Amino acid sequence: MDERRKRLRGPRAVLVGAAALGVLAGLTLRTAEYPGMLPPGTPDPELDLGLRLVCAAAVLIAVTLAYLTFARRQDEPLAMACLPGIVVTGVILRHLVVTLPGVTRIQPAARVVPGAGAWVLLVSGVAMTATGLAAAFAVRRAG
Repeated sequence: MDERRKRLRGPRAVLVGAAALGVLAGLTLRTAEYPGMLPPGTPDPELDLGLRLVCAAAVLIAVTLAYLTFARRQDEPLAMACLPGIVVTGVILRHLVVTLPGVTRIQPAARVVPGAGAWVLLVSGVAMTATGLAAAFAVRRAG
């Protein structure tokens, strides 16, 4: 059983690292698409800088946890990867649920829809969360 746990630790850490890279890719892509110009005074539907910085900080934490997992050869640091994953998922869900419908209420003709970056961020956040939780369950089973 311990051998199986060791085999799965590496792929989980790599998945967290790949999800962190996915967050970085999502931050460079547009998070909102709209075909026309928004009327003056309409807030920009893109994810704002402060939330982008929060996601970037979560990436730094996730990569550090993945590195510690390899360096210590333990699942315990990787179990904490669910926290940055929850942060990224929460930020993007807030963006999808609150911001985009708010803009379309102001100007329904704008037809603001989530951009590719929003979906990449959401998938990456969910992947980090799921991987961290899987590592936490592995630690609990071993202990």
